[in-house]
Amino acid sequence: MTRRSLREARRYVLAAGLAELALLPLGVLRGRLLAAVGAVCLVFFRDPTRVTEADADLVYATADGVVVGVDTVTDAWLEGDALRIGTFLSLYDVHVNRSPVAGRIVLTDESPGGFAPAFLKRATANHRKRLAIDAGGRRVVVVQIAGLLARRISSWAWTGDPVTAGQRIALIHFGSRAEVLVPAAAVRPLVRVGQRVRAGITPIARYEASGGTA
Repeated sequence: MTRRSLREARRYVLAAGLAELALLPLGVLRGRLLAAVGAVCLVFFRDPTRVTEADADLVYATADGVVVGVDTVTDAWLEGDALRIGTFLSLYDVHVNRSPVAGRIVLTDESPGGFAPAFLKRATANHRKRLAIDAGGRRVVVVQIAGLLARRISSWAWTGDPVTAGQRIALIHFGSRAEVLVPAAAVRPLVRVGQRVRAGITPIARYEASGGTA
C-alpha cells in the first residue's frame, strides 16, 4: 500500500473505528469490525510497483480484471467508430487505474449516474469519469465507472498533465469497471472477452502501420 492509496483507505478505517467506539458500551464488536475493515483495506487498496515496457504502438490495460467487452461504439471525443475494451474489476483485484498510453490529458469529464453492479452492461450508466489522452495525433479515451458499493472515484491526474504509459492515474473504490476507447480504424485488438489483464502490463490493442488521429 502506497502513501497515496493509504490516504484513500483511511476514511473507511476511521469510520469503522468510530463505529467501534459508539458500540463499545454494548460490548458488541470488541475490535472485530475494525480488524475486518483494516484487513479488507489492506487487500483492496494495495498498489503494487509495476514497470511498463513502453511501446508507442501498444495500448495497455488501464485496469486489472477480466475483459467483459470488445466491441465497436461511437464516442463524442473520437472521430468515426471506436474500439471499446471493457474490464470488470472484482473486489479482489487491484483497483489502481493506470494510463494505457503516454501523452497528455486534454479532456476530462465527470457524470453522475446509477448504482448498477459493475459487471452488468447497464453499469455504463453509473457514476463515471472520462479522460482523453493525446499523443502524436493519436487519442485514447479512458472511462472509469464506479460500482455498487462505495461509488467513489479518486483521480490522481488532471487536464493538462503529461502521463507515461503505466502511470497511476486513479483509484476506483470497491468494485468497478474501466473502459479504453481508441479509433477502430487505427488499431487491432489483442485481447478477447474472458481474458484476465493487468494494468500497465497487458497490451490490449496495437496501432496499425497507418497510425490514427483523434
